[in-house]
Amino acid sequence: MSPKHTFILCISFILLAVIAAGCMSIPATTPPVSSELKKFNSTTEIEQYLADSLAAGQHDGYYPSSLAPGGMGTGVNAPQESTEKSDSNIPAPSIPGGIDYSQTNIQVSGVDEPDIIKNDNRYIYTISGSTLVIIDAYPAEDASILSKIEINDTPRDLFVSGDRLVLFSTDEQRPETSDPYVKAVPPYYRPPSPVTHTTIYDISDRNHPTILKEYSIEGDYLDARMIGSLVYQITREQISPYYGDHIVVPALREGTRTVIQPDVWYFDHPESQYTFTTITSLDASNGKEKDAQTYLLGTGNTLYVSEDAIYVSYPNYHPVIYKGIPQEVAPGLAVDARGSAGISSSQVSAIPPDFNTLPESEGESILDSLRNDEQDAIRRQEADQTTTVIHKIGIRDGAITYLAKGEVPGTLDNQFSMDEYKDNLRVASTSSIYTPRFGQYTYNNVYVLDEKMATIGELTHIAEQETIYSTRFIGDRLYMVTFKRIDPFFVIDLAKPENPEILGKLKIPGYSDYLHPYDATHIIGIGKETTTNDWGGVSTSGVKLALFDVSDVTSPKQLDKVQIGDAGSDSAALSDHHAFLFEKGKNLLVIPVRAVSNEPVTQEDSSSAYRPYVWYGAYVFGLTPETGFTLKGTVQHGSGDSGYYYYGSSTSEVKRSLYIGDILYTMSSKQIKANPLDDLNTTITTIPLPNGGEILYPPLVK
Repeated sequence: MSPKHTFILCISFILLAVIAAGCMSIPATTPPVSSELKKFNSTTEIEQYLADSLAAGQHDGYYPSSLAPGGMGTGVNAPQESTEKSDSNIPAPSIPGGIDYSQTNIQVSGVDEPDIIKNDNRYIYTISGSTLVIIDAYPAEDASILSKIEINDTPRDLFVSGDRLVLFSTDEQRPETSDPYVKAVPPYYRPPSPVTHTTIYDISDRNHPTILKEYSIEGDYLDARMIGSLVYQITREQISPYYGDHIVVPALREGTRTVIQPDVWYFDHPESQYTFTTITSLDASNGKEKDAQTYLLGTGNTLYVSEDAIYVSYPNYHPVIYKGIPQEVAPGLAVDARGSAGISSSQVSAIPPDFNTLPESEGESILDSLRNDEQDAIRRQEADQTTTVIHKIGIRDGAITYLAKGEVPGTLDNQFSMDEYKDNLRVASTSSIYTPRFGQYTYNNVYVLDEKMATIGELTHIAEQETIYSTRFIGDRLYMVTFKRIDPFFVIDLAKPENPEILGKLKIPGYSDYLHPYDATHIIGIGKETTTNDWGGVSTSGVKLALFDVSDVTSPKQLDKVQIGDAGSDSAALSDHHAFLFEKGKNLLVIPVRAVSNEPVTQEDSSSAYRPYVWYGAYVFGLTPETGFTLKGTVQHGSGDSGYYYYGSSTSEVKRSLYIGDILYTMSSKQIKANPLDDLNTTITTIPLPNGGEILYPPLVK
């Protein structure tokens, strides 16, 4: 299920919860959000803060009665400018020069993103199961695995820069405690807590990598970025009840030695749930720790990182609860014998399921009613309005400094929902509000925040009753796709930050999950094609590639499109932009694909057995505005009965692709294939990967 579909389901559950909770109340005014950052001076203060939060009825979690030993930071690691220069010029490996190679598809130039595979112009570095593998990949005829390192923990991501490799992995530990009740409980019954390990390898000898430094910190690995040789790692520890109400304050350790005990910062604004969100900076060139700071924040983080700042965002839920609202001021609410107001399902004017197919005048009349009802609900504080909190944390030469906090209505789709440009932060969000008379009202917004995170511009109520599926900020423009029954592709002008405006839009079937710039006037989209089913609803079909012409911003056009497969087809690039490989200079676009052909498959043991035919591999296209998409060929990793176990569970499913020189490398769980770009039907070599076993078939349906 895609994140968008999950979001829609969550909204439905929230709606049911609001209806069920009709007899409770909401404060007359919402407490102001403090923008003042404060620092805890002891673990006792954290304990008291969480206790007060619970007592005030603002915190739906628990009150911890004890904290792990170790205390708080002494202030020696407080944010400050680094006086030690990092060596961003890591010695390059002795590999042949003049060979071009692909790099990870990233959002911000100069800000590298971690992935499960990296490469330079000779070697491939990848995570295969629990093994770190280094492959001598070029020339392809002589490709072989040079080294394999078994990781005791769960590998997550890696960076490579010159002769340094940074590996992130996680495991779990069960907390120690002095509570006699907890000590009486067997350790395997105590809920474990996550720990993140960061290992920096010296790979100057690819045959025998050695560990330069190894660090650990409490909390789950969330994400990381690398700028020059500096690595910024973000971890998150959910503060949740254990036996004995035990929580752990994060500390950066090298072995058993604590090298940084971060200060813990907070806002005097209770959250519904809490996490210790920790940002740690390390220098990969020498393995040294630089800084670490911990922030007591809410949960559900979406990250965006520029060269100067990390933006940490999470939703802030404002549930609406009704009590004692007179019928005349709350139309659509049924008042029971106790005077409490509840929502009667028969009194809610539901939005017609065929809303998006209604005549324009009829649909606009419904939208007018929704807008008016929303404003009435907000004024009476009857609107279930979720906002997104965004914290801006400065990063400079390894120093980590809190800068500002902002908040916008709605929720974010992913990291591409945010973008920093000319000291401003641009944000795209989806608002979904339950209104008493008409039910759920959904629309989309664009906000511009200045360097102090104050909102200076906004454009709201875009594509009502639809949800954002993809966004891409490029210069003074925002390209945005929303969807419910049809795909509106929007071009939004942000040249005047105080006054964003829609320049043009295009309505076409299908939707795009990811948008990528081709050049200044063309955008590539990848998502799904859609069709109208026999019941009047919308069904998704195959993977869709589209090329949009935005040279005339008032009238964007779809120049070309390609559909791959039928319903059930998918691509890793739809949910992870690292799987998208595009190089305009090489006229190269590579998409990993699971192509499903909905045709019966004849089986010898049963003439009545049916199963969609499944193909796993990569599609390779050329692409220009003049010719559109031109299929150069495909690289197959499996098909039909090769490792098919429901959709998305085959070791033959291609996860990533890359190129070195004129060779395309495609990776699935079980292997890496090398094929010449000018002869994709020829496989030069196949490199089996560790832990790449086949998955067996389920029984046939007869």
